[in-house]
Amino acid sequence: MKKIVLLIFVLAVFAACQKTDPIAEMGMDDEMALKAAKVKAIDLNGAHFELNLLGKKDGWNDKEVDNPSRHTMFIPRNTEGWSFDLKTPNNIGEETLPGIRIDMSQGEEFAVLDGTVFDGDGCEFQLGKGKYVVYVAMRGKKNVDPAEIAAWLEALETTTIDGTVTEELWYYQKLGDVSVTRKWTNITDLFTITESEAGALPWEIGVNDPVWIFDYMDWLGDQEIVINIGTEEDPIWETTTYSELAYFWQLQNNGSQLIKVRFYPI
Repeated sequence: MKKIVLLIFVLAVFAACQKTDPIAEMGMDDEMALKAAKVKAIDLNGAHFELNLLGKKDGWNDKEVDNPSRHTMFIPRNTEGWSFDLKTPNNIGEETLPGIRIDMSQGEEFAVLDGTVFDGDGCEFQLGKGKYVVYVAMRGKKNVDPAEIAAWLEALETTTIDGTVTEELWYYQKLGDVSVTRKWTNITDLFTITESEAGALPWEIGVNDPVWIFDYMDWLGDQEIVINIGTEEDPIWETTTYSELAYFWQLQNNGSQLIKVRFYPI
């Protein structure tokens, strides 16, 4: 009897000492895991991909930087006077936004597709497969004003009536923003979208919030909203589709020489 009790005790201690994934243990789906990721404690020294945004003075270097394996991008140390164009006509009635644009996509692996804004266009970064908890912090010179990052979804909304294009409108939806300081800040929210954040864009009925932004973009690109604006006897079919989908950051830097962005796999 004593041996059985001892064996149960040893097995219990062994199980308690094993490293486990609390999200996997709870049987969470992707949306629930993302929600938990916003409050789940992260070991900042754990496995991650780090992207370094290096602040340089205006006119620093206009050469292209297109080495995908690098972990750095070159941005203005101070973006005052910098802006980038929006596609028009659009739903927000603006032709430009202040700061610089960093386009983000998701593919097979992490890659810096365009590593500088000094060559005349924005930066471009590709995330690897999976979903991530994302943190950001400033490093380098102290006592500088926080940088500001806003995340945006861009889509071309096309309306046709009985197959004839009647309107094309570029749709810009802000997904959130963050003030970047020297403190590590969880910005996973910038990579998710909720039903309220989608605004006038379609939303899948019954889906749980939040949704990984690239999953939502894949879904949205497949949508075709068809409405009869005529009568039952004489139907007139109005169809709305969404294409040219893009996710990007609007970054305004205020003196920081280094901004670190870390991607921790969920």
